[in-house]
Amino acid sequence: MNIKTKKIVGLYIRVSTNRQLEHGFSLDAQLEEGTKEAHRQFGQDILIESYVDGGISGKNTKDRPALNRMMKDVADGNIDAIITYKVSRLSRSLSDSLKIVEEIHREKVRFISIKEGEYGTPHGNLQFNILASVAQYQREEIAENVQFGMSQRAREGKWNGGQLLGYDTINKELVINKEEAETVKLIFDKYVNDGWGTKKISNYLNEIGKRTKKGKTFSIVSVSTILDNPAYKGYIRFNQVLNWERDRRKGKNPDYILSKGVHEPIIDEETWNKAAQLRKKRRTGTPRQYSGTFPLTSIAKCPECGSYMTSLYGAKRKDGTKLRYYACGQYHNKGRSVCNPNLINADWLENTVFDKLTQALQSDSIIESITYRINALIEQHPKYTEQTKEIKILEAQQAKLEQQKRRIQDSVATGSGIYTEEEAVERMKEIRMEISENKRKIFSLKEQHSKKESSLKPVSQDFIRQQLQEFLDLKNYLKPLEFRELIVASIEKIEAKKKNLKHIHFSFIAHLPEDESSNSIPSFIKTSIKDFIIKSNNTIPLILKGLYFKPNHYLFMIRFIPINPKPPIHLLQQHQAHHLMRKCHFGKR
Repeated sequence: MNIKTKKIVGLYIRVSTNRQLEHGFSLDAQLEEGTKEAHRQFGQDILIESYVDGGISGKNTKDRPALNRMMKDVADGNIDAIITYKVSRLSRSLSDSLKIVEEIHREKVRFISIKEGEYGTPHGNLQFNILASVAQYQREEIAENVQFGMSQRAREGKWNGGQLLGYDTINKELVINKEEAETVKLIFDKYVNDGWGTKKISNYLNEIGKRTKKGKTFSIVSVSTILDNPAYKGYIRFNQVLNWERDRRKGKNPDYILSKGVHEPIIDEETWNKAAQLRKKRRTGTPRQYSGTFPLTSIAKCPECGSYMTSLYGAKRKDGTKLRYYACGQYHNKGRSVCNPNLINADWLENTVFDKLTQALQSDSIIESITYRINALIEQHPKYTEQTKEIKILEAQQAKLEQQKRRIQDSVATGSGIYTEEEAVERMKEIRMEISENKRKIFSLKEQHSKKESSLKPVSQDFIRQQLQEFLDLKNYLKPLEFRELIVASIEKIEAKKKNLKHIHFSFIAHLPEDESSNSIPSFIKTSIKDFIIKSNNTIPLILKGLYFKPNHYLFMIRFIPINPKPPIHLLQQHQAHHLMRKCHFGKR
């Protein structure tokens, strides 16, 4: 059996900011405390694996490489226990922290917080939850006090921090940066006095080599943000958006703070106010909405810079119509100094994409190739190998027992004298019993896996063909905006150049629970596909179930190029709305 001789203990360590790296409970201090606790709990004869996220916020778990690596090791069975200084190291949110702890506990891995105790027993869980709740209350109280202090500073006209083009922050005060201030003045001058729009201004700034505070090229958004910021006329604006992490721009606060600042303005009030009036006048009053006439925007990628393509109409023709194009998003927002238009005829690209998917559906060899590659990756996946690990161990034992049988038979046949005839008979009897018992265990395990709904199993060619067929059929039933949603979920990206389609990165579902209901599918979608459901014997399309099913999933990236395929096949993990989608790249034949 594959028995670990030493326990492996993981130490998860995190500090939120670079300042905490220097002045807070440092990484080294957490490492020292964690190591002491590991030896106290498990003795000296252990292996310690450190997972360190330095200067990374605990707001979300997605962008923390060390935490994600640790959770993968937990899922793969490579670790026996996790120790952290406080449960808040896992996440700032108590509910998120407890979800992570539950996931660790489900994998039969011990979780120990030096401050809150061990999770896993009724008494331990109660103490753990109480202390963790108290810790969250203290964090929220501190955050409230900090917010109150910052609000008071804003009312007094003092800057609360952050980068601002045209200023440097020195001792928490805004001090004019003369070179950057000239860029700010140029933006207001072109907008107010020359009547330029934000796109023309951003293009011009990029052409003459100007850059934002972070050293990036200017865009329509960055120019608009400067024009709308009252700091340039000498005012401090604070608390304009509430709960940014959760609500983003929807959390606008109508009662934000706007006070006369103590810093020196770059733009006089009259000029700033003129710009504000022009901004208000030029707004249409209704936000631009996607019309459904460019379904591949945010999917097709620029062949030159790799940014996503956006929609563009050509000049009006004699018959009154306009040609549709996909154009480089970087060019559209930042101008030719950043990238070229790289126009692709929209009708050609959309028709070619759907023709390519239709060809794949009609080709047995392509379906077979997709199925083979997906199954090859499924067999490499930890969830699959976890299911088959015991079986493989037993099968390896079977092979060794068969070898022993042959050696005994050869020994008796050649008269080598290693075994007497009685010893050989007795040993052969024992081996046959072991082989028989192993066969029974293997059969039982295979039966369990086949009945277990959550098991990750190989997919069939019919399963892959069904998803492609559903995708193409739904094009005729869903409304443009609804089909666009399906496209975004099903196609990761498209690589094309003029009249040359290179790759379509298409998603396939590899696993979905049998009893997954269709309750998560919005009613308006069900209404749109009512005829499709009737045609399909009242069956909800599998691909829509995958789109609207919420739990985390595993993402397989399959590089499928019919001509001269490249050897690497990459396995990734990702968290998105649709469940267990598999990416497969269709290449030009």
